[in-house]
Amino acid sequence: MIELKTTLDVNLGLILTPRLDLSLKILAMNVTQIEEHLKKIMTENPLVKLDEGIKVEKRPLPEDKFKEIEESYRQHFDGEDFVSDIIEVTVSKEETLEDKLLLQLRHELSLTGHDEEIARHIIYNINEKGFLALNPQDIADKLKVSIDRVEFLRRQVMNLEPLGCGCLDSKEFLLLQAESEKDVGLRKRLMELIDTLEGIKKPNLKKIRDILGWPEDLFREVIERFRGFMLYPLEYYTSSEYRDYIEPDIYVKRVNSELVAILNDRGLSGVSIDEEMLNVYLKDGNAEEFIKEKYKQIKEFMLAVSNRNKTLLKTVNVILKRQRKFFEDGTIMPLTRKEIAAILGFNVSTITRAVANKYLEFEGKILPLSKFFSSGISESVSKDYVKDLIEKMIKDEDKLNPLSDDQIKEELGKMGINLTRRTITKYRKEMNIPSSRERKCQDML
Repeated sequence: MIELKTTLDVNLGLILTPRLDLSLKILAMNVTQIEEHLKKIMTENPLVKLDEGIKVEKRPLPEDKFKEIEESYRQHFDGEDFVSDIIEVTVSKEETLEDKLLLQLRHELSLTGHDEEIARHIIYNINEKGFLALNPQDIADKLKVSIDRVEFLRRQVMNLEPLGCGCLDSKEFLLLQAESEKDVGLRKRLMELIDTLEGIKKPNLKKIRDILGWPEDLFREVIERFRGFMLYPLEYYTSSEYRDYIEPDIYVKRVNSELVAILNDRGLSGVSIDEEMLNVYLKDGNAEEFIKEKYKQIKEFMLAVSNRNKTLLKTVNVILKRQRKFFEDGTIMPLTRKEIAAILGFNVSTITRAVANKYLEFEGKILPLSKFFSSGISESVSKDYVKDLIEKMIKDEDKLNPLSDDQIKEELGKMGINLTRRTITKYRKEMNIPSSRERKCQDML
């Protein structure tokens, strides 16, 4: 298993072109990281030019950028009903990977006590790359359960967010990413490519194409898609850490009744090529090769940043559309990176990179983009699951002291299910269950 993972790691690295590799790295960077990368380029590239007045330094986005928007901006919240765990500008520690996975288990998968124990054992043995550190058979032996049951639950964990946690090796994770492709033909070709890479030593594109025997245009299409895959599940996952300040990549404003995403480019849009300096170097015959390389470097950086920004905005716009209720009453709807990838025609790894380590700011609050994702279970199932919990609570309540909607909200919160009291009331009414006061009166008759 270890040798297989190493071979695939090396082979994928060998078929990445430097330009595409840069695009993938830039896509995964937040605005602060891009700024640091630009600073590094500026120390060695004389062609980098910033618009007058622009400084690459850490600063908040100027308020005057929103002047026109602010005129039509109307506040819709009283602030009290907003989700309680929104991150403030000065933030505390985020939940751990184990917290995120376990919350999804409790929230969205109806597991028996024994199955939950198996799933927890899997989650607690995921290593820093996201792979399962134990052999599934060892888990089965230790917990005295069948290997089939362990594999079934491991698959459930693999499909939580972040995608792929619990995979055994790179090949399994690559195949999982290939499975997310909507195009059946492309999915099949990607799987064939992954199997082929496994058995090749020191591969190059010509050798791979000769083995596969595909036409040039088909081979190029599959390779370009594959180059966007991640090697391991936590490649772009950042563990929790304390931060004094978080610079948002996106500002969300409410313009009339619409949510608008505004990119925080923090002056990066003012980066250009110094044509005057370019001409000076081109006249120097000894510096021609040097300056051509520097010209190529800054052009590729600018293109990578531009593509990154477009992908990020497209992704956030889907989030705003699908999670509109969150901005109204704090309710998170089921949404996965895989769903957004399907909507936009990207691979799931592209969306993972696009949201990695990035935050949005809304009404003075800062939220990680990862906040808006939960495992891919349908809205109806999630809603029915919560309704079942509410119904059971009311069935088991003290008839002389029935649970109020606020108390039900509090109990659900202990399970990691954070809903507003208004949502609890709505669900209760949909089930034709009277209020606590009415239930108490009925029991006293």
